[in-house]
Amino acid sequence: MNERRDRIRVHIEGKEYNVVGGGFQEMLAAVKQITGRRFNGETKVWQLPGTAEEITNQLSISNFELEAGAAVAPAPAKSQTAPAVPTGPGGDRIRIVVGEHRLAVIGGQFREMLETVKGLPGRRFNGEAKVWEISGEVGAIKGMIEAAGFQLEGAEKIAITAPGKMEPPRFAQGQPGPPPSFEEPDFFGDDEVSPMEPPDWWDDDEMPAPLPVDEWDAAGDFPPLDEPLPFDNEPAPRAPSTSGRAEGDRIRVRLGETSLVVSGGTFQEMLAAIKNIPGRRFNGQDKVWELPDDLTLDSVDQAMRAAGFAVLPE
Repeated sequence: MNERRDRIRVHIEGKEYNVVGGGFQEMLAAVKQITGRRFNGETKVWQLPGTAEEITNQLSISNFELEAGAAVAPAPAKSQTAPAVPTGPGGDRIRIVVGEHRLAVIGGQFREMLETVKGLPGRRFNGEAKVWEISGEVGAIKGMIEAAGFQLEGAEKIAITAPGKMEPPRFAQGQPGPPPSFEEPDFFGDDEVSPMEPPDWWDDDEMPAPLPVDEWDAAGDFPPLDEPLPFDNEPAPRAPSTSGRAEGDRIRVRLGETSLVVSGGTFQEMLAAIKNIPGRRFNGQDKVWELPDDLTLDSVDQAMRAAGFAVLPE
């Protein structure tokens, strides 16, 4: 059993655990990266979705672990005379807009619901209209809000259809068959990967935006010196690979304390994809690209997969 003093209490499947193995702020950052996590301000405990095994696998990426596993005592019954928490009109509610649909998050305390809305990918607050604008499908947003223990008012009036299955390509006789399957790296064990969330400067006018292209050299934003540069006598670069196969070129990246490598394409292709990440910075001493701390492993993995590459632990 880990004897470190710092620990964070979490509830998983009706049992209470402690996250141990590091400093409080480091472990708190790891817990906040878990999709669907929710903090209960009344009991001061983080509610985590999924099984203990899944949470253990996610925490192991940051070298943390779960301790104990005692059953959670049932909450005391509320007095019959106590007023019910309003979940409809008149109670706490947060207005959101998904596409052309005007909806509201209800069913909980205002600050708890606000934390859930802020955790939605692609959210943006419209200060003039006093409403949160959310990108994505209503069905996906409704599922994330309900997973946090709240309801999406107005979603019941919208027809939500499940996406159809994509038909596999047909290969002509005598032509090469489909490439061997490539298993994508699974960092969090989630079946659904949320789209990449923009960094803090996207919503905050006081945060500086990334440097323009013509100022990269002045900021020391150079590719590794030990990588070959293209010359006129070399063949033209080929189109980016979409097969998902790992190739010889690899580029090291770092997200907080986690070291990763991007592979699956040529150096120039992968370098261009990494430079598209706002706030990235090249560390010339360690020969590694450092990514902003406000990104998650999930968002980095999705951004690289969209470009046709893979992200693997180093």
